[in-house]
Formats: sequence, structure tokens, C-alpha cells
Amino acid sequence: MVAASISSSLKYLLRKPYTRQVPRIDKPFKTPVTRGSHVLDMLKCTGCSMCQQVCPANAIDMVTADGDYQQNPRKRFPRIDLHKCTFCGLCVEYCPFNALSMTTATGYELFTVDKSTLLRQPVELKLLPNASITITKTYFTLPYSKSYQQGPGDKEVS
Repeated sequence: MVAASISSSLKYLLRKPYTRQVPRIDKPFKTPVTRGSHVLDMLKCTGCSMCQQVCPANAIDMVTADGDYQQNPRKRFPRIDLHKCTFCGLCVEYCPFNALSMTTATGYELFTVDKSTLLRQPVELKLLPNASITITKTYFTLPYSKSYQQGPGDKEVS
């Protein structure tokens, strides 16, 4: 019994280790509508927090940034935690000023060993990577909803 376990241990001890390279050399397949890393146009952002409100993963919070931005007097901009982000694109879709867009940079390009680098500050989000695309409003169709005014008679607002 002891001899069998020793021979089994020696067999694996003398074997060469097996290591698979991660990430792999070949890049993943991407489509024209691949959603990846975010890009923020700080000159368009008004700090309305709409992106934060629609994020289903709570990956966006608003922080202050240094600089002179006339359209954003409170200097509040989105900070995105890519570790929480599901890359659904709702923040881009609901941004009323088209300040947020997404690139084709996916997991292969965003690979990191340090988790703290996945928290993207507004200054880091404004840097435009190579091969960026903007997800336009034509990729999503929002359901039609009727709004009603609160009060006597509940009149429909068009």
C-alpha cells in the first residue's frame, strides 16, 4: 500500500508541468456591435446621474473631477467599476447628451492581474482607445409608455 502511493507520487513528481497560456494568443471573435470598455466625453456630460440610475449592476457612481466644465457646474462625472459591469449598454442608451459610448475593447484587451485597476475614474474614461465604436440608439428599441398627469381627471400627457 505504501509502495503504491510512493510510486504514484514519484510518477507525478518526475513529469513535466502542464501550463496553458492565459489569455490565449488568438484574439476572440468580435462583431460590429460588440460592447466593451466605456468612453466618456467630459465636455458633453452634465452630471445628471441617469447612467447611474439605469445601471442594473450598480457599477456606476458619480464622483467629482477637477477642471472647468461649463455644462457641469457641480463637476460630477460617472466612475465605472468594470468588475461589476455587465456591459449591457443601458448607460449609453439612456444618456440624454450622448456623453457615454462604448468601444470594442473586450476582456482580452482589458485583462489585468490587479483588481484595483478595474475601477475607472472619469479622467481614465475620457481616454479614447483604438478602434472605438459608438453604440447608437438604433440598436435598442424602448417600449412605448404613456405618462399620466397626477390630479383630478388623470389627463394623458403626450
